[in-house]
Amino acid sequence: MNPHRELNPQLFGAPTQSVEPGKLAADPRVPVSSVMGSPAEEPNRRVPYAPVDVKALEANLANLRGSVLGMEKRTETLAFKMEELARTVHARLERFSQAIVRVEDSQNKSHQESAQKFAMVAAKVNERKISDMKIQELVDRHNSIIRNFENRLLSMQRLVSEQEMSLHNAQAALDEARNEISRLKR
Repeated sequence: MNPHRELNPQLFGAPTQSVEPGKLAADPRVPVSSVMGSPAEEPNRRVPYAPVDVKALEANLANLRGSVLGMEKRTETLAFKMEELARTVHARLERFSQAIVRVEDSQNKSHQESAQKFAMVAAKVNERKISDMKIQELVDRHNSIIRNFENRLLSMQRLVSEQEMSLHNAQAALDEARNEISRLKR
C-alpha cells in the first residue's frame, strides 16, 4: 500500500499533465476547463444539467437522507436495546452468581452439619459399644458368680443331706441304744 496517495486531477477538471520532478505544477488560480469540457472562464456559470435530472437527484438524495436517518434511528434503538439487554443479562448473571454462592454456602453448611452429626452418631455408637461390652462383662461376671454360688449351694445341700443322713443314722443309733438301755434296765 502506498502511504502517499494522490487524487486524480481529472476529477476536478485539471489538465492531465505529468509534472516532472523539479518543475512547478500548474497554477491553481488559472481557470481550467470544466468537467463538461467547456471553458471555465465564467465562474458563476451553472452546469448544464436538465432540471428533471436535478429534481430526481434531489428526490433520491432526500430519500437516501430519510433512509440514513431511519437507519440511524434504528441503529440507536438497537444500540439502546443491546445496552439494556447487556444490563439485564449482567444483572441476571450477578443474581445467578449470588444464588450459586448462597447454594454453595448452604451446601457447605449442610455438609459440615452432616459430618458433625455423623461424628456424633459414630461417637455415640462407640460409647454404646463400650458400655455394651462393659455390661456384657458385668453380666458374664455375674453369671460366673451365680454359677459358683449354685455349685457351692449344691455342695452345701449335699453336705447338709449327708449330715442329715448322719444325724438320722446317729438318731436311729441313739434311739436303738436307748431302747436297748431301757430294755436292759428292766
